Amino acid sequence: MRPKRRFDLRENLGRVGAVLGVLLLLNLGFYLFFNLPRLRALQSLEDRRNTAARDLRATTARVESMQGLLARYDEETRRLDDFYENLLGTQMDRMTAIQKEVRSIATEFHIDPEAIDYHPEEIEGAGLTLFQITIPLIGGYPNLRQFINRIESSKHLLLVDSVELTGAREGGAMLSLTIKISTVFHSPRLVLGPPPAPA
Repeated sequence: MRPKRRFDLRENLGRVGAVLGVLLLLNLGFYLFFNLPRLRALQSLEDRRNTAARDLRATTARVESMQGLLARYDEETRRLDDFYENLLGTQMDRMTAIQKEVRSIATEFHIDPEAIDYHPEEIEGAGLTLFQITIPLIGGYPNLRQFINRIESSKHLLLVDSVELTGAREGGAMLSLTIKISTVFHSPRLVLGPPPAPA
């Protein structure tokens, strides 16, 4: 029986190198054709994920900003409606109460209520009615100050538009004045129903 030859690395170095080279080429080919495309696809997927995350954060911030603006708009609308309905009110709601208060103040300052002139005027395109009141007053400066203070402290939003001197007596101690005050009413638009159907 022939004895088995021992493997000698020095003699078979070329063959070992060739096998290792083939294995290296196979690994390189496997990497280039299988792993590298998968790595590139994974990197592309991560880039898209990061871009989507940035877009989501920006969109979330815009949504929160728009929600804040919408909430502010709703609050301002509510306050505006409250101002029109409860503070301004309509002419029908407030005019009688205003005339009653003005007559009460006039009586307090010894003004003939029949001398008071009332003049409503619609403000074009504003949905408002300007209600002007002209009051003649005779008295001194302290009397005038008290009168104006009573008018401006009214809960009915009365404003002093002008004070016109029409005469003076007793060396200027007694003054004849024409005071114009005003307020504003809300004039809601009438909602007209559909025209009746022809018979």
